[in-house]
Amino acid sequence: MKKAFIAVAALSMSLVACTTTTGTSTSGNTSTAGSAVTIGTNIFKAAVDNQCRTELNSNNAWRAIALTMTAEQQTAMENKICGCVSEKAPQNVTAVDLATAAIDQNARAQIVANTVAKTLTACYSEFVKK
Repeated sequence: MKKAFIAVAALSMSLVACTTTTGTSTSGNTSTAGSAVTIGTNIFKAAVDNQCRTELNSNNAWRAIALTMTAEQQTAMENKICGCVSEKAPQNVTAVDLATAAIDQNARAQIVANTVAKTLTACYSEFVKK
C-alpha cells in the first residue's frame, strides 16, 4: 500500500510538473490534470469493455440466449450490456485503484476483473430480462 501511495504521489508530481513548465500557474491550468483523469478513465473503460465481452461470451446463460438471436441482435445486446458495464465501472473503483491500475499491469488486470464481476450481473439482468 505504501508503494502505491508513493507511486500515486510521484505520478501526481509529474503531472504538476508538466502543467507548470509552460510558465503558467496551475491555478489557471486545470485542463491538463482533467485531461489526464479523462484519459485514464477512458483507458480503464476500454479495458473493462474488453473484459466484459470476454466474460459475457464465456457465460453459458448468455451463449444459450445468443443462440436465439441473429448476429446483429447479439452484437447490439452485447454493446448495450458491456456499454452499461463500462459506464458503471468507474463508480465501483477507487481513485487509488485507478492509479495503481495505471502503473501496475498485474494489478490492472485484477482491478478490471473485479470491477467487471461487480457490474456485469446487474447490467446483464437490466437488458436481458426486458
